Amino acid sequence: MGELPDGPPDPDLAVGLAEFVGLLGDLRTWAGRPSYRVLARRVGPLMRPARTVPVSTVVDVFRTGRRRLDLDLVLGIVRALGVDEADTDRWRRSCLRAHGPTEDGSRLGNGPAGVLAQLPPDLATFTGREEVLARLLADAAAPRPEGVRAAALCAIEGMAGVGKTQLAIRLAHRLVAAGRFADARLHVNLRGFDPDRPPADPSAVLETFLRQLGVPAERIPVDGDERAAMFRDRLDGRDALVLLDNAADEHQVRPLVPTGPRCLVLVTSRRTMAGLDGAAVHRLDVLDPAEAVDLLAAVAGRERIAADPATATATARACGHLPLALTMAAARLKARQNWSTADLLDHLRQGGIDAVAVGRRSLRPVLDLSLAALTGRARTLFLLLGVQPGADTTPHAAAALAGTTPGAARSALEGLCDEYLLLSRSPGRFELHDLLRAYAADTAAGRIDAAARAAALDRQLAWYACTVEQAATTLLPSLGMPPTLLRRPPGTVLDFSDRSRAVAWLEAEHGNLLAAAAAAAVAAPGAGVAAEAAWRIPAAASVLRAVSGRWPECEALLTTALSRVRGPDLAARAWIENRLGATATELGQQDRAEELFTRVLAKRLLLGDHDGEAAVRNNLVIFYGRTGRPDLGLAHAAAALDLVRRGANTDREASALSAKSACLAQLGRSAEALELIREAVAIREARGDGHRLALAYIHTASRHRELGQYAEAESYGLKGERAARLSGDRFGEGEALLGRAKDLIGQRRRTAAADCLAGAAAIFERLDAPAFLAETRQLQAECADPASGPGPGPSDLSAVRAPGPGPAGR
Repeated sequence: MGELPDGPPDPDLAVGLAEFVGLLGDLRTWAGRPSYRVLARRVGPLMRPARTVPVSTVVDVFRTGRRRLDLDLVLGIVRALGVDEADTDRWRRSCLRAHGPTEDGSRLGNGPAGVLAQLPPDLATFTGREEVLARLLADAAAPRPEGVRAAALCAIEGMAGVGKTQLAIRLAHRLVAAGRFADARLHVNLRGFDPDRPPADPSAVLETFLRQLGVPAERIPVDGDERAAMFRDRLDGRDALVLLDNAADEHQVRPLVPTGPRCLVLVTSRRTMAGLDGAAVHRLDVLDPAEAVDLLAAVAGRERIAADPATATATARACGHLPLALTMAAARLKARQNWSTADLLDHLRQGGIDAVAVGRRSLRPVLDLSLAALTGRARTLFLLLGVQPGADTTPHAAAALAGTTPGAARSALEGLCDEYLLLSRSPGRFELHDLLRAYAADTAAGRIDAAARAAALDRQLAWYACTVEQAATTLLPSLGMPPTLLRRPPGTVLDFSDRSRAVAWLEAEHGNLLAAAAAAAVAAPGAGVAAEAAWRIPAAASVLRAVSGRWPECEALLTTALSRVRGPDLAARAWIENRLGATATELGQQDRAEELFTRVLAKRLLLGDHDGEAAVRNNLVIFYGRTGRPDLGLAHAAAALDLVRRGANTDREASALSAKSACLAQLGRSAEALELIREAVAIREARGDGHRLALAYIHTASRHRELGQYAEAESYGLKGERAARLSGDRFGEGEALLGRAKDLIGQRRRTAAADCLAGAAAIFERLDAPAFLAETRQLQAECADPASGPGPGPSDLSAVRAPGPGPAGR
């Protein structure tokens, strides 16, 4: 016997199968030439699963002229001959290379069946998605943590038709082109959402995979768990890609995930896979506008789309930038050679959801599958969301719509997000894609009777009308809208315990409020919920515009509200016209304001509404003060004060005292004005009136300032600043800082005044309050000039400011 080789042969030297078999013989020689019988005994326990291996089977491996080898058996022999795992992997790769491509273009897998290059073709029309592809490629390339025996798992999720499958296929082909997954590329459609067949049984899928991996049918276990174990064993240590398309849920996917750290599993689903341990979840949205037009061009022809870019953009928008809808629409255009892009757009606009179709393919059946997968409660809510007027919703609004509790509505909304039938772009807010909205509305018309749809809309309109009034009253406690018979659905009341919450809600819901009011106007032929909501919603929504000084917007909302008041509702008309008069005052429309106030005062007297009459007279006080006629204002202030004291309305009394104080100050009677505003402060302090107390402090500071009492004024200004900050009144905080600056200048404390002015300027700039900002800037310039005098600066704007944030309510 000759000497043994110094080291094992290099498997990378094998060019073909014959050379590979020869190198196996050299390996046996290096291992001491164990007999075939001994080798067979060693190999059996190393097989996966372990089994008895006939001696003849081992002998056949070493015979030249073989056209195909059993890879598992080869690796068992290599291990039995003493090769460590790292070098065993080199022998595995060499064996695969030695076999070369098969007749069908695939490479050898785990035995004679070995059809492992199963990826579907990569479509030439695939467009965009480069950013998400980059993230997916990075996830696929990320090294597995030390000691982790698990496959990399990437889930691509999104609504029906968003292009999940084609993205996964494009990713898989890119990875293969980069040299990855040479051992096996498995693919299966799990039929999670299929119109004709139920979701695939994971056990049946495993049987197919095992056969493709070379396991004889008679050796495949019957039990699903055993099949999953064998599948994991077969892919252990191999460079394999498993593409699980159209998964129904996490339970269907889990048995199909191998443990080999060199494996990658790609899952696509229109249901969330976030519950899969270790999964990198990629949520796919619709295409951006440019990508959507590019997809139209890729399918229909670039010259046709480029001929009318504006119409192509509108067509992409009509398809909701959804890849499936875009592809169908473009295919229809391609099939209609006499159509222009404008013809296609007209077809889509006229045909609605059913126009998104080509040949036997259409969007509706795809969405029907998603709808059918929902529970009854979620299905009903989804359909009703197509009926609701707003662009998005919240659990409270959805609860009103569906007649349920906010908790139940939130659960259903989150479930719809998990099904990718809803989007949640910010916490607590949910919206429908445009095509899904059209589908939901159309389907609701056929599945929910008209009376139930009308009742749902009434519940939501009542909720919006009541809630917007609640938020507006938080900002302006004297709002005093006429009494309503509307009732919020039980359990849907929001917490507006401070101004900041009310402001945040009014800002977030502004678009929905306008949409709800418009829907109410359309649905309101006579009396009822819709008729009242049509004017109440925009009227109450105007308060935020008034508080923030956006007077043109406030006027537009109030004008809309007035146009929607049905019949001879004097109380509603008087309330709106009073606020329109105050808004006209702020806009400098003197003649219109006076005309409105005169008309409203006559209506209040006719109605015998003393509280409403006092509100109008308070606004007249402000109006006459602004127009340089404080003597006329004083008469109205005295009358308003007498009215509210008879009615024991302390909130109105404090406002009337403030208004009368402002009139007296303009008439130069500052000492009297100071006494009245002190009475107002006492009332506000006893009531704990938050931002209105802050304004009373600010007015008290003004009265002291007019008397040259700068230290006392600065003390009240500091109280006003703190109260405004606590109540979330940013404008009041700025006004208090401006007043304090004047008081500090009066005390020759210019450095401290400059700090206050800087804070005030930042606030007024942010709130877009040009008059107050101009006064602040002028004082800043005077503070910076040592030659300027010590006086308090320009005239005090707050002396004629309304006694509340914006015009008085009633």
